[in-house]
Amino acid sequence: MISVVVMAGYQNKREVKRYSKIVAENYGEAFIESGYKPLREFTIYDKGQTVSKPLIQFTLEKLFDIDEVEDIVIVGHQMLLEQKLGDVLQHAGKPCVIINQNKPLSEDIMMKYNIVPGKVKHNSITGNMIKGYDACMASSKTKHALFAAADSPLTTREFIERFIEKSSAYLASSAIVVPVTIMKDKTDKLNRHPLRLINDTPNPLSGYTDAQGRHGFRLSSLLLANPNLFDLNAVDMAYNLRKLLNPKIQIRLFKITRNLGFSNVYSKYFMKKDLSITDCEKITSMFFNGHLSILPMDGEEASYDYDGTEKEYRLINEMLEGPA
Repeated sequence: MISVVVMAGYQNKREVKRYSKIVAENYGEAFIESGYKPLREFTIYDKGQTVSKPLIQFTLEKLFDIDEVEDIVIVGHQMLLEQKLGDVLQHAGKPCVIINQNKPLSEDIMMKYNIVPGKVKHNSITGNMIKGYDACMASSKTKHALFAAADSPLTTREFIERFIEKSSAYLASSAIVVPVTIMKDKTDKLNRHPLRLINDTPNPLSGYTDAQGRHGFRLSSLLLANPNLFDLNAVDMAYNLRKLLNPKIQIRLFKITRNLGFSNVYSKYFMKKDLSITDCEKITSMFFNGHLSILPMDGEEASYDYDGTEKEYRLINEMLEGPA
């Protein structure tokens, strides 16, 4: 059995404005999200009728149907989530709790998880992550929990169940297990480019490879983690670096990897083009001070997250609706 923490946090208006500017300057896309993203309505066809659902509900309904899921904790805007999802959660069939992301981090939580005072904001990714974990059943047993993003409506029940099953072999040796989805073509259906890596794992992979034999990967909406086994103080920095949106972020990443002893990481990726899955595991394990395992998986749709652009909203809606 496994606990699930659904990450449904939100940014303040200043952060949204800054991010929308980065998206416009680096991607040339219009950022349309100005409300609470987890409750943005998307549509599907159900029994010949068009049905609208909040973004987060797509993920929750799949979790409700998975027998291995023991309990669910949602971290986000508590009042809005309760108003919109109250009836849905009553029929979950398993314990579901909503935690307010603005709830302060207690001294007990700070000490229990070795949070450095002033390093982690209470409503940051790390703050939400640890509040959610501390409220779930896994925390009392110091076990791994499944963390799921609230913004990936195309992630399937089958993908979640397959990841839970496959990750069981890594739990004894890994603080974090990250599933990455294998790209079948040069770009995905949202026209996004993947991270290209050499597959030096024992597992053969299918899909498009470039001239150097690299497969394409993107992060999925899931990860399995035990916050007792790695440095939580590093999570916010890793989250802020994840998209490499501009040259400033790329330079910062270069400095971090150099300080970790990987001075040639840019050369390996852009020039030699031989950066591998194992290389990335070594870098991230040192960064988090806890072993991180990367698990390549089929299931490209699990990487289709809605960040808030008009293009994403239109294309994800089209994929959800399917053929007319």
